[in-house]
Amino acid sequence: MQRLSRPSRQSRQSSANAPIHTLEHDAVAVALQQALGTRVILIRPIGEGGMGRVYLGRDPQLKRFVAVKVLLQSHHTDAEAHARFQREAQAIAAVSHPNVVAIYGVGELPSGIPYFIMQYIAGGSMAERLAASGPMPVDVAESVIGDVAAALGAAHRRGIVHRDVKPANVLWDEESERATVSDFGIVSLQSDIDEPDIRITGSGMAVGSPAYMSPEQLLTEPITPKSDIYALGLLGYELLTAQSPYTAVGASAVVAAHLRERPRRLSESRTDIPEALQELLLRCLAKLPEERPTADEVMQALTPGAADPLEWPPPGLERAGGVLWRLMLTPLIGTVLLLAPLLLLARFGRDETTEGGAWMMLIAVSSLVGFAALVRGAFSAASVARIIYRAARLSYGWGTLLEVMSDRRGDTGSLIAGTREYAALAPQERARLRVLRVVRALLFVLASPVALVAAIAALALRGGHAEGQYLLVDVVLAALVVFGVLGLVAGIHERVRLSGVRRRRAERPRRTNERELAPAWYAAFERSREGQGFGPGRHVRRLLPLAAVAVGTVAVLFCAMLALVTSLLALYGQLDADAFPLTASHVTEAAKRVAGARTFRAAPDGSTSPVGAGEALLAVASTWRRREPSLIERRATVDYPRWQPVVVPDSLFVRPKEMLWTSAATLKAGTGLSAAERAILERAAAHPARD
Repeated sequence: MQRLSRPSRQSRQSSANAPIHTLEHDAVAVALQQALGTRVILIRPIGEGGMGRVYLGRDPQLKRFVAVKVLLQSHHTDAEAHARFQREAQAIAAVSHPNVVAIYGVGELPSGIPYFIMQYIAGGSMAERLAASGPMPVDVAESVIGDVAAALGAAHRRGIVHRDVKPANVLWDEESERATVSDFGIVSLQSDIDEPDIRITGSGMAVGSPAYMSPEQLLTEPITPKSDIYALGLLGYELLTAQSPYTAVGASAVVAAHLRERPRRLSESRTDIPEALQELLLRCLAKLPEERPTADEVMQALTPGAADPLEWPPPGLERAGGVLWRLMLTPLIGTVLLLAPLLLLARFGRDETTEGGAWMMLIAVSSLVGFAALVRGAFSAASVARIIYRAARLSYGWGTLLEVMSDRRGDTGSLIAGTREYAALAPQERARLRVLRVVRALLFVLASPVALVAAIAALALRGGHAEGQYLLVDVVLAALVVFGVLGLVAGIHERVRLSGVRRRRAERPRRTNERELAPAWYAAFERSREGQGFGPGRHVRRLLPLAAVAVGTVAVLFCAMLALVTSLLALYGQLDADAFPLTASHVTEAAKRVAGARTFRAAPDGSTSPVGAGEALLAVASTWRRREPSLIERRATVDYPRWQPVVVPDSLFVRPKEMLWTSAATLKAGTGLSAAERAILERAAAHPARD
């Protein structure tokens, strides 16, 4: 392009722009990019056939990939090729079906070469999938055959015969998870008013792939929609067995087999093929066109209920899709934050939970944030009310509205029609899944409102009674747990029933083109930043940022865990002040490492110095647990006391195991002490730790 001739632009090109340099040397791509302007940014060529070349492009306005097909320069002066190329665009635009590749626009280069912009299918073709993974599971093959039949049925109703149905022309759309028919380059258009067949090719010329041609195509007889059905039967055989239904080898033998041989039964290659599917494909391969089923009959047999594509969500309810799932989170958070202080107060009492300004602040903040979240949820509920009002005005029923509002996957339309992974399910089972979807969403949505209402009801009914605190905790936890568990249970059936089907559907070759976006974007970036010094910067490395983020995340989580443990221990210590009492066992542990004794007793005249009192405190504290001396103790010059513990025989002060002997002695003093008991108490009174 002209912009590459300017040194200032060339100096700013990075090594990441290699794909752009490839297109710069492609004369067709250069002319095509100039014609497309900013509508589409070309990335790279992705295919070339006998008539045209296809480029991968990016629509920057709609944020999607597109495919741009342009007629090869070698056919520029070929009137037949021009007509066939334009006929393909017209045929695709005329069908306009979910299982037919969509066309977005057409145009011509200044030299007169035509091009058109169409949907880009990222999943690859069935031919690529067969080469990569071999025969497909039965349910996946049935779904693909049904999708192709639906596309052919839509084309046949518009008088269009594809004439080249084969695995290479059937693509898998990863976004919508369905098969899509492409390459309408050799279509035959048939008039609805009995006009003769409009042909693009010369008279008597067989057009198509011989391995997928019907007998009438090979004999150059008039083409009908039943010709596509024959190719559909061949496609089904190949999807299920990765082989042709005929054992012929060589072009002439293949033609003879299509004209005279009976196809092999699928059961000779696979034992898991349903008899109904086997008979259906045999009917598709009948030698006489009138003995073959129509495309709609094939589609009905494989995807019951999908004769007409079901628009989903229904017209006018697009904003209602999955709204219940978007509504549930904010009220749930608000309810938990609002009720948490009440639950703490009810469970532990006011003195423990409100002691200190920090606790009061936390409780106040939690309540305010929870109330704000519920207010935000109320605004969301208002939007739901508007959706319900609109549904009522459009005359929709409650069942349909709830299904739309509960559909977070966006595939309830396929569930109703029995397409995609739901094709193998009976109508009764599909109805059960639809009901469970609605029930699950409603349970999750109602959990927080019910818990909040139940809490207020418990406070109103039993708030003034001692058992009211337990009732409050019970009803709140019951509402949250019961509704949540029931919601999870409602989703288990669908997850278990369809997990295998969805896993097999996911086992397909995947492609990603995100890495190719940067070079094309930088080409536009360099054009747009003319005169600006701030460029793209150094190339982002992969491992170093990931390692830094990982280390930072682990560090933050570790600190959060320490903070949580510290908070819990602080709370536990505040609620249970007697968690670590000074017991005789602590004194015993201290006595194991010291010997001798020294008395610390406050002077009767009050002349005990602060230093003496502090030393006595350190001496008592040293009996709690075995430890190394503190820094203060190591610096002090005082010889701290060492004593023997007071040991009380089990025969004295008979008591339960969990009662301290001092408590038993207090009770015994009321009824009189024996001489031995009195001696023990006098010895304890003289103990240096007593004061």
